[in-house]
Amino acid sequence: MKKIALISTYCDTQKKIDVLIENIRILKGLDLDVLIISPVSLPNEVISECDYTFFTKENPILVWPERAFTFWKTVYYKGKFVVMHRNVSDYGWAALNQIKRLTEIALSYNYDIFYHLIYDLDIDDTIINEIKTNQVNFIHPRINPRVDPNNKDEFWEATLHFMGFDREMMVKVLELITYENYTNGNGFAEGQALMWTKLLPIEIKSEPVKDKIYYWEDYDFFNYSKDKDYKLFISKHEECETIKGNPQIIEIQDSKLRLFFYDVEKPKIIKILCDEDEYEFFVDENFYVTLNNDSTKIKKLIINDQDLLNTFNKIDRNITYLD
Repeated sequence: MKKIALISTYCDTQKKIDVLIENIRILKGLDLDVLIISPVSLPNEVISECDYTFFTKENPILVWPERAFTFWKTVYYKGKFVVMHRNVSDYGWAALNQIKRLTEIALSYNYDIFYHLIYDLDIDDTIINEIKTNQVNFIHPRINPRVDPNNKDEFWEATLHFMGFDREMMVKVLELITYENYTNGNGFAEGQALMWTKLLPIEIKSEPVKDKIYYWEDYDFFNYSKDKDYKLFISKHEECETIKGNPQIIEIQDSKLRLFFYDVEKPKIIKILCDEDEYEFFVDENFYVTLNNDSTKIKKLIINDQDLLNTFNKIDRNITYLD
């Protein structure tokens, strides 16, 4: 049986590159050929370890309003709660597109079994046994890192992190990997893998897999502050609907800039220069304020002499309101 490992990568740090090299060597030790695809450059050490290396500028990350992931958090404030919604770009289609391109390339060669995996997969004894015994047409669940990467009670029902297919099944899966299927789905690339199991005879293994690098580890989705004395959430959105209360009601919220200072460690005066408008507040506890400025048109944002315009410009879409 001729077998090939197809590795999806985005290795832009030395830590990621080191993990990739380690995994390539493990897979080569299992008599697999290795094909990788990358939208960023990789060192010669990686290239020399692989049988095939393909570089592409293609990395179709989707942004609002086309698609986005939303994270939310609530913080108590003066008898109410401040609700923060943070949008980040949707990288699910980029992940699926890499699988699609890897498959298209690999099917042009004479292989019988195709193993898809992410570059930082934790290749444990279960995975090694599946490869050694030529198992095919399966996917795995995954330990859910968004909850707790070490909590084995939290699973995603399906994942793209490790999958094995014979040639016939690989062709059928390839036909299902389309932009339309993804954007009409439930919002996660993992949902597409689950869809495949409902349309095709693909087994979901009982053993979960996990990755070695947790992408969002130690990342605070809601704090834009450069000052250790407080955290800061910044809104940025067009006029929109918000859903509040119990029973739920829909309200229209304008696009004014809203700032929420929270987890205040030390009382201080906050000076804000927003475009040509100047504001000054004394903050000694959680503090929520709506400024006069339209958040879709801001060209200058300085808080206590810290220029936050670049940070602000990178925000796709954030909403915050009192509930």
